[in-house]
Amino acid sequence: MKTLKITFRQLWKRRLFTLLNIVGLSIGISSCWIIYQIVSYEFSYDKNLPNKEHIYKVISAMSKDGELNRMGGVSAPLYQGIQDEVDGVKNVVPVFAEGYNRLEIKSAKGENYVKEDPQNIIKTNSSYFKMLPYQWIAGDKSSALKNKENVVLSASRAKEYFPNIPYDQIINQTITYYGNDTIQRTVSGIVQDYPVPSEFTAKEFITLIDKTYEGYTWSNTNGSDKLYLEFENNAPLSSILNQINALSDKHIPDEIKEKIKKFNASKTYEFRQVNELHFATDIDDYDISKTSKKIMYILIGIGGFLLVLACINYINMSMAQIPQRNKEISVRKTLGSSQKNLIFQFLTETLITTSIAAILAIFLIQFGFWLLKDIIPEGVSSNYFSFKYLAFLLTVTVIITLVSGLYPSFLITKVKTIDVLKNKFSGASSAKKFTLQKALIVFQFVIAFVFIVCTIIVGSQLRYTIQGDLGFKKDAIILLNIPWRYMRDSQYEGKKNTLVNQLSKNAGIEKVSLGSNPLSDGYSSSPFEIANESDASKQVILYKKEIDTAYLDLYKMTLVAGNNISYSDTVNQFIINESAAKEFGFQNPEDALGKQLNQMGNPKFQIVGIVKDFHTQDFYSEIQPMVMMASGKYTNQINIKLNSHDPSSWQKTIAAIETEYKQFYPASTFSYKFYDEMLADLYKQERQINKLINLATVITVLISCLGLFGLTTLTVYQRTKEIGIRKVLGSNVAGIVTLLSKDYVKLIGIAGVIASPIAYWAMSKWLEDFAYRIDISWWIFLVAGLIAIGIALLTISYQALKAAFANPVDSLRDE
Repeated sequence: MKTLKITFRQLWKRRLFTLLNIVGLSIGISSCWIIYQIVSYEFSYDKNLPNKEHIYKVISAMSKDGELNRMGGVSAPLYQGIQDEVDGVKNVVPVFAEGYNRLEIKSAKGENYVKEDPQNIIKTNSSYFKMLPYQWIAGDKSSALKNKENVVLSASRAKEYFPNIPYDQIINQTITYYGNDTIQRTVSGIVQDYPVPSEFTAKEFITLIDKTYEGYTWSNTNGSDKLYLEFENNAPLSSILNQINALSDKHIPDEIKEKIKKFNASKTYEFRQVNELHFATDIDDYDISKTSKKIMYILIGIGGFLLVLACINYINMSMAQIPQRNKEISVRKTLGSSQKNLIFQFLTETLITTSIAAILAIFLIQFGFWLLKDIIPEGVSSNYFSFKYLAFLLTVTVIITLVSGLYPSFLITKVKTIDVLKNKFSGASSAKKFTLQKALIVFQFVIAFVFIVCTIIVGSQLRYTIQGDLGFKKDAIILLNIPWRYMRDSQYEGKKNTLVNQLSKNAGIEKVSLGSNPLSDGYSSSPFEIANESDASKQVILYKKEIDTAYLDLYKMTLVAGNNISYSDTVNQFIINESAAKEFGFQNPEDALGKQLNQMGNPKFQIVGIVKDFHTQDFYSEIQPMVMMASGKYTNQINIKLNSHDPSSWQKTIAAIETEYKQFYPASTFSYKFYDEMLADLYKQERQINKLINLATVITVLISCLGLFGLTTLTVYQRTKEIGIRKVLGSNVAGIVTLLSKDYVKLIGIAGVIASPIAYWAMSKWLEDFAYRIDISWWIFLVAGLIAIGIALLTISYQALKAAFANPVDSLRDE
C-alpha cells in the first residue's frame, strides 16, 4: 500500500511526463487492438469448417501467349463429368449462382410480398449440405433438394419472406420466381445461417438438375459457376487432377481445340485448398471477398512498430527524468533501499502508467473504429468488453511494463550518491557520444521517415490514376442503369431509346448516349478475325464496347482515322482502337479502314474508324486491343453528360431525369452514380491503404516527437550551467537554439540516410503492380527529410527557447 502511495505521488509530481507517457502508450495499445481485430477476422474465414484441409476449389487456369489468368469459375458440365467418370472424390459440390428479376410470395390475406433482384441464390445438390455443417431447423437434409421445384432457405431469409410464421409452418409454402421463365418453388427446408466470415454466403438453395450439355460448353468458363471437391484422407490429388484435365480435354470438340490452339491459348484446372481462398488474390472470383495476405502482414508490422515506438517513447521519457530524480534516488539509497526495491518501485510506476493507458485506449479504440470505418471489414467490431480484450490488455501490459521499465529501472540503481553531491550523473548523455537514447530516436525517425515517403508516393500514384489522362473526359457524367429484367421483357422493348431521346431535349443535359462506359472493372471480350489481301486470317482477342452515334462526342474521344459509326440498332460497322490496328499488323491506322472484321462465325462488317487509345481497365492493366460496335438489344446503360458550365443546376436536372425515368419504368428504383466517383471506387483498396499509411504516419510522428521532447528535456537539464555561461559570454537566443538543435538534426539526417533505401525498395515493389505508374523522384526523399526535420525542430523549440530565454543567474546559482 505504501509503495502504491509513493508511486501515485511520483506520477502526479511529474504529471506532464506521466500524461505524455499515457498518451503514447494508449495510442500504441489501441492501434494494436484495432489491427489485431482486423487481422484476426481476415484469418478466421471458414476456420470452423470441418475437414477443411480436404476441401478444395477447382480453379480454371487459362493461358494466352504465355500469360496465365486464374478464375474461380469452371465449365458448367464439369461437375457431372467428375461425378460420372472420376474416382476418389468423396463429395462433388457445384455452386452455381442463380439470378432472378424478382420473386413474389402470395399471402392468404392478399398482402403479397415482392422482392426485386434477390441476391445470394445458388443452384447446388445435396452434397453441399454434406460438405458444410449447416444446422437444420426444419425439413429433411437428405431429400430437401431432390425435387427440381424445391428451395431451401436460410433462417434469416425465411424470417424475411415469412415473418411471424413458425419455421415448421414455412415448409411447403410457395415462392414464385420471375426471370427468363416463371417458376414456382416449394420450401422444403430451413437451415441456420452459415457462420461468417466465410466463402459460402448463399441464403437460398435450389436444386441443380443434371442435364446433357452441348460439346462447346466444356470450353466455356463462367465465373459464377463454382465447383468444390471434398476428398477422403490421403486421396491422390495429383492423380485426380490429371483425370479431371483429361476428362475436360476429351469432351471439348476438336474444332474448338483447333481454334484455341490457333490463339496460342490453353485451359487447365487446378486445385486450391478452401482455407487459402480468402487470400488467393491471383484468382478472379465472382462476388467473393478477398484480402491480400501481404497487406495483412503489413498491418501486423504497423501494429508492432507502433507498439515498439510507444515503448521506446516511454524509455526515452523515463530516462529523461532520471537526472531530475537523482536526489530522490540518493536519499532512498541512503535510507537503506536496495536495488531490488528501487527496481520494483520503478516497475510499479510503469505498470500503473500502462494500466491507465490501457483504460484510455478503450476510448481511442472507439474513435479509431469510427475514423477507419471505410477500411475495417463489416464483420469486425471493437469488442473491448470481452474476455479476449482483457487477455490482450493483460498480455500487452506485462510486455510493455517489462520492455519499457527494465532498462530505466536498471539505470536508476546505478545512480551514486557521491555523484549527486557533485551534481553529476553517470548515465548522462554526451553531446558527442552516440548513446542508446539517440539510437532510439534514430530508430523512431527511420520509421517515421519511411511512412512519410510512403504517404507521398501512394498519394501521388492515387492522384495519377484518378486524375491522369484516361484518353476520355469523365467529368460531369452520370451513369443510369436500366434493370436487366426490363431488357428481357418485350413490353419494354424500345423504351430505352425513347427515354434517351426525351432526355436529350433537357436544357441541363449536353449529351446522352446509350452504351457501355469506357473504363470499368468488368469487361467482355471475344476472338475477332480480319481478312487481308491474301485471304489469310489474323485472329485477335478484342475487348468489346457498345456505343451509339453520340458516344464518342460525349466522352470527347479522338478519331485518328475514319468516321463515327452510322445510326443503327444492330451491328453493321466497327470502330477499333490504335492497339487493335497494330495487333492486326497495320502500320498506319488509315490502312485498317474499309477492312472486313468479324467475331468468329458471324458476318463480316467494315471498319469505319480508328479511335485513339484510351484506358478500358484500371492502371494495373495495359491498354488492350478493342472494338466498338452499335448498342444492342441488351445494352442497359445510359451515359448522361450534364451541363458542365452550370454545376449549380445539376440537382435540378437530376430531379428532372428521375421524373422522366419514372414515366418509362415506374416500378423501378431510380439510381444513378457520377462516373468519376465510380472510377475512384476502382481504387478503393489503394485509398484504404493510403488512409491507413497517413494515420500510421501521424501516430508515428506524434510518438517520435514525444520521445524527442523527453530527450530534449534531458539535454537542457544537463547543460543548464553551460547555457548560462554561454549567455553571460554573449550568446544570443538563435545561438542557444542552434546549439541544442544541431545534434538532433544530425540524428534525423542519419535516420533519413537509413530509411531512404528501405522506403525506395518498399514503394518500388508496390508500384510494380501498376502498368502505368509515377516515377520515384529524388525530391520525394528531400521533402520527406524536410518534413521530418521541421516537425522535430518544432518539438525541440519549446525546450530550446525556454532554455535560451532563461535568466543565466538562475541557472548558475548553486543551491
